[in-house]
Amino acid sequence: MITKRLKELLLAVALLPMLVQPAFAHAIWFDSQDKQYQLVFGHPEEGPEPYDVGKFRSATAYDINKQQVPAEIVIKDGVSVVPQGKIAALTATYDNGFYLRNPGDTSSRNISQAEAEALNYVNVSNYLKSTKALYDWSEAISQPFGLPLEIQALRNPFEVAVGETLPIQVLFEGNTITDPLVEYLGQTLSLDPNGIAYVPIGDSGLQPIEASYFSPTATNPRVEYATTLTAERIPEPSALLGLGMLATLGFALQQSKKFKLALSSDR
Repeated sequence: MITKRLKELLLAVALLPMLVQPAFAHAIWFDSQDKQYQLVFGHPEEGPEPYDVGKFRSATAYDINKQQVPAEIVIKDGVSVVPQGKIAALTATYDNGFYLRNPGDTSSRNISQAEAEALNYVNVSNYLKSTKALYDWSEAISQPFGLPLEIQALRNPFEVAVGETLPIQVLFEGNTITDPLVEYLGQTLSLDPNGIAYVPIGDSGLQPIEASYFSPTATNPRVEYATTLTAERIPEPSALLGLGMLATLGFALQQSKKFKLALSSDR
């Protein structure tokens, strides 16, 4: 009896991550590194995973007035965007293809579009990803960017302090919806009757916000959308220079103190 109960407990522990993890599809988001913006794929709370760069569809850079900024798209092991000017936002889209669901359980497998068509799209879904990354804020940037599924910040995210919440809404084809699935740091967030969710800001700042939704009118195939919103203030070059000068000054002062101590010990 004890052995049987122990086996049941171990099985429950093994299944716990799958039970706790909401039914969220993979998402995409941007990670900024040294003037490049890398598109990553996975679950934000778990980290990035390898992905098929052939499924990447588009990336667009915008300035503070929401005018497009020329950008170089670098495709190697992943996708990176290198803007040719100062940006305030980035968007990207990714088509993860067609997946055939097994009606007997929750498993699914990736199939080609030709295979999906041969099945007349029965039990087949097309998974479309998008992301919006904010690096500055203005009236223009606060407006929707026209993504199929989009998370809209209802307040300047750069002014939300630790311990406060960021109100957001989710738009589908430009219209507010009240029944998307919204997740933050692995937890599902509730929405009020107006479709507003409140994202809590912790010590680590604003992390990627996820939302997913399936089109109620697309049945051949079923289309499921996943999108993210991130906000990260990029330091001005002058600020970076100032930080570098402070670090250099601090190092020089430290070395000066060591030199004085060495002179004192010689006396």
